[in-house]
Amino acid sequence: MSIKNIQTAHLVHDLKNPVNIIETGARSLLDNQERYGVLTPKQEKVVRRMLRNALRIRHLANSMLEVDMASMGIVKIGKSTLSDILKTALVEVFDIVDPLVSDALEDAPTLDILRSILSANHIFLEAEDSHLNRTIRVDETKLCLIMTNLLSNAFKYKEKSVYLKCSEDTEYIIVTVRDDGPGIPDCYHKQIFDQYFQYITVDGFPVRGHGLGLAGAQALAEALGGGLSLVKSPHGAEFVVRVKCSTKK
Repeated sequence: MSIKNIQTAHLVHDLKNPVNIIETGARSLLDNQERYGVLTPKQEKVVRRMLRNALRIRHLANSMLEVDMASMGIVKIGKSTLSDILKTALVEVFDIVDPLVSDALEDAPTLDILRSILSANHIFLEAEDSHLNRTIRVDETKLCLIMTNLLSNAFKYKEKSVYLKCSEDTEYIIVTVRDDGPGIPDCYHKQIFDQYFQYITVDGFPVRGHGLGLAGAQALAEALGGGLSLVKSPHGAEFVVRVKCSTKK
């Protein structure tokens, strides 16, 4: 392990402890008001903002560690289903966007109920149930981080809706994430995966802030034997992730 890898691992470890304390304290204030005192609406709003940002830091720390492991060729293959991976990613995104929806998704006992909750929130999933529920062998953590990143971006830049499509070929599972926002000009399609790259809109304001996010997601997809690409779309930004995996019979 290089000095850089050791430094990253130590940084992530050092970040997680204070973040866990902040998250635990914020949740205690929200969930145990009979013990700690009733919060006013303004106080509750502040505490929820603290919690959302603690979750963002935790996600960033986890992403840093997984990207670092991917750079060293470390992949942890296990059994999972695509429905579980997508559900975990969606729950994490909604933890920040709308915690009530996040709780509903986490408790959804069937795919039909999951789809119903998603469509009510303008998230449309196109995939066969048999494909979503099939057991696959893949690095669940890395794929979940890729999906969380793509979904977070889609939520950030959508006008109203996000579209998810899942398919497969002989070796890969393929997931497409598209929003209905302003999209990304063709001239930036090659640069969008560069670290820290942002493009500036005509009116001078930065719209996309992907930075390390998309670069990291692409690195994770490549570590899983696949790739991440931005495809030309007439509506919004459309990303396609391909991940090599085997089906467990």
